[in-house]
Amino acid sequence: MKTICPFCGVGCGIDVSENGVRGADYITNRKSMCIKASILPEIRELERLTSPMINFENVEWRKATNQVADKIKSTIRKYGKNAVGFYIGAQIPTEDQYVATKLGKGIIGTGVFDSNVRLCMSSAASALKFSLGTPLPTADYDDIDEAENILLIGVNPASNFPVLWNRILKRKNREKAKVVVVDPVITDTAESADIHVHIRPGTDLILISGIASALIEHGDADLSELEGKEEFVNFAKRWYPSKASMITGVPEETIRDLANLLENRTLFMWGMGVNQTINGTDTGIAIITLAKISGNLYGNGRGILPLTGQHNSMGAREAGALAGMLPGFRYVDNERDVEFVEDFWGVPRYTVSRKYWTITDLHKLVEDRKIKLLWIIGTNPVVSVPESRRFKDALSYIDTVIVQDVHMTETAAEADVILPAAGWGERDGICTSGDKTVSYLPTMNSPPGEAKPDWLILSEVGLLLGAENMEFSSTSDIFQEMKEIFRNTMLDLKDLNYSSLGGGYRREFIPGKVRTKGFNVDLLEYLDYNSFNLITIRLSTQWNTTTKTGKSWKLNMLTNLPKDVVMISLEDAKEFKLEDGDLVKIRSRENCLLARVKVSKGLQRRVLYMPFHWGLANALMDWKADPISKEPAFKQLYITLHKADEN
Repeated sequence: MKTICPFCGVGCGIDVSENGVRGADYITNRKSMCIKASILPEIRELERLTSPMINFENVEWRKATNQVADKIKSTIRKYGKNAVGFYIGAQIPTEDQYVATKLGKGIIGTGVFDSNVRLCMSSAASALKFSLGTPLPTADYDDIDEAENILLIGVNPASNFPVLWNRILKRKNREKAKVVVVDPVITDTAESADIHVHIRPGTDLILISGIASALIEHGDADLSELEGKEEFVNFAKRWYPSKASMITGVPEETIRDLANLLENRTLFMWGMGVNQTINGTDTGIAIITLAKISGNLYGNGRGILPLTGQHNSMGAREAGALAGMLPGFRYVDNERDVEFVEDFWGVPRYTVSRKYWTITDLHKLVEDRKIKLLWIIGTNPVVSVPESRRFKDALSYIDTVIVQDVHMTETAAEADVILPAAGWGERDGICTSGDKTVSYLPTMNSPPGEAKPDWLILSEVGLLLGAENMEFSSTSDIFQEMKEIFRNTMLDLKDLNYSSLGGGYRREFIPGKVRTKGFNVDLLEYLDYNSFNLITIRLSTQWNTTTKTGKSWKLNMLTNLPKDVVMISLEDAKEFKLEDGDLVKIRSRENCLLARVKVSKGLQRRVLYMPFHWGLANALMDWKADPISKEPAFKQLYITLHKADEN
């Protein structure tokens, strides 16, 4: 049966049979597939949650959902609706995320509702929304096949998007397209690039401005249909190539060469190295502006395409699952949008909160004892958020923690109520990949034990709260309601249905006028080249918090790294007299831990790499975030490092 891989944002089509998994001839991946998809049948039934639990004792579903509904009612009665919080994942179908949004924002009316997309793509979405009016990219994966230049900024597709990387390499090797990688580390991607721009961490905005300045200087910048061009031009001129070189460490000649390359069809891609910084949104806006003024904003082989980490991060935005958003790319700071959604859902005026709080705000609300009930769905924040150990401790301050998931995660282990959810292949629905391709996910197996689809659990609780509009008999019902609320928006699904989505439906977005601005470079004062800069990474053989991939013996064997590993440059290892396997003490402003050294030839001096999969790296992180998107700066943590005594 054909379905979609549930890991990264490429959204590969795969054929699943009793003989295993292979890449399908599908619009996003054209028969290619990475190793992670191959383990899906092997891990589906391993260590599953199969029964609802209250205080870790199995109970009947009716008792569990009544408990949840009663706790929500009593919490609202005593403390108000914003004492109820939701935090949900983006690896569940769009229908399920929509029902969660409707329940949380439309029935309960809480403003404390966010998605784990906040941790990875909110800066990119904020940049797209500011510049283009909607959080959609202008390019798709097929543009790789026509690009003459592929510019990769702060992203390592060789490890994180191998199917796309193989497609990029094919274009490079067959058609001589130039691959340019901007990265402070010699990654697997950088090793194969035509040009590796070895930048200092955190200075991407200045590099982009230097390239734009070179275009403006030579009269090659198209500034038509550009709102805010005066502010941008003034800013770019301040960061002329020679001055940008001083900050970024990139030679002036390279900056000018990059400007000249943009005369040809160029595809701009970026990732967490841009998004997860304190100026991720501004850097995204600068990239979009550079694409516009160089004539590369849209067209065959041209465009902007931030690479999405989770396979349905786009679906989270569509469903309105992020704080501040509503279904159909509507926003709570737009009164017309809010009133439309309230009328559509049939709820009284001012039910939907006009204020909102993100996961970046949530930890403080929890510590201040303002959150009395937290419902976590399909995500594992005890491992994935900054200061993760502190977050785990803070959960004990909450009266009722509800976790709805497929596995007994580290977060579920802290729950008062556990609701077992159906997983991949056990419920149907749609998802949207990073290039706007809408795909159908069919049901292939029954969920184990008493596990239920997320939407059904949410619907049952909504009905117990007295919300008749939360009744759905199937995902098709939800899909039809979504089609209505999406109608006449950028997300309009027109006459599509599940059967017509078998080959995928790729939305097209043709941008109009572009908006830009000047940027605040006071954030550059944060840069510290004397301390170590810790950068979190995702390994090619693991996925996020390893809830799925950690159960595969094959992937664990291929990972072949200790869970407490920290990678350090040859120069720093020599200076600190460190060798592979040595124990070091790493201290950030808030936290301290021990780790094992692995010396890496690809790292710059004073740059450290640490996988985030097992929680150690995130335990070190603080809640410093982009001020616009509120995305945590996982790629910018300054720490001290010392050799530790083995005893």
